Amino acid sequence: MPAFDTSSPRAATVAHQAARALGESAWLAQAAPLLVLALLAGRAADDAQSLQLSALLQLTGSALLVLSVVCCKVGVWRAASHRARRGATTSTWLLKLLVLAGGLAFSWAFAARHNGAQTLEMGRIAIGMDPVAAVDLRMGPDGHSLLLRGTLGAGSAERVRDWLHHHAGIRTVRLESAGGRLFEAEGIAADVRRLGLDTHAEGLCASACTMVLLAGRQRTASPAARIGFHRPSFAGVDDDRSVDADVLMRYYRNAGIARAFIDKVRATPSRSMWFPSRQELERHRVLTQPLPT
Repeated sequence: MPAFDTSSPRAATVAHQAARALGESAWLAQAAPLLVLALLAGRAADDAQSLQLSALLQLTGSALLVLSVVCCKVGVWRAASHRARRGATTSTWLLKLLVLAGGLAFSWAFAARHNGAQTLEMGRIAIGMDPVAAVDLRMGPDGHSLLLRGTLGAGSAERVRDWLHHHAGIRTVRLESAGGRLFEAEGIAADVRRLGLDTHAEGLCASACTMVLLAGRQRTASPAARIGFHRPSFAGVDDDRSVDADVLMRYYRNAGIARAFIDKVRATPSRSMWFPSRQELERHRVLTQPLPT
């Protein structure tokens, strides 16, 4: 077989075209695994045991998704440019227009779901600098109750879990909290249900704190307690379209709260607070025992 003359102009042209085709296919080949990794990161974020890890995985998944789309767009654009050099101008411009339109559509949809304020908030949580402070824990004077005081910032659920693990005699969780992260409230509520603990609203118990209150086997409140409800919020996210709002309303529904009560909560924006009357709290089983007079 005659040897292929790699020094000829034709050979150089073939080699150049092969290298260009390989470059185009490499961009496209990277898009699929990046997309798979983005989906896996998103799934892992949903199953994460801590808010910090969940935030980190969500940000990682978003970055991988952007990289996947960029690789796909660059690969298609380079392929279209290659076709243009071979004379296919009409189809090339159509393909490039589709790439631009798809890129703009993706950018708009991505920005709508991941604005700057939301990403910054997630970033702070991911690096362990949640602007919402973790809850403060104190043993009650009777030795059988745990007082949760302050906001439910990142790490609160783990802190409560560790406390309950080392203090097996706890029977009641007393609440003084204006709320915080739903992720943390859900984690604390799960432990309260698992251990069959009672809950008691000592002072203000509002927003995410109500999730913990509703997890109690028996739910009571002091005469001065104020129990407040509203739609949840997160930086940069409209509270009327928040996924957290659906999570919270579903939680209330699963706790046996009536539809009329839940509708009132959903109608209360995050910048406001609805404090139901004593009769409403008892009638809708937010409290299982009458408030002391």
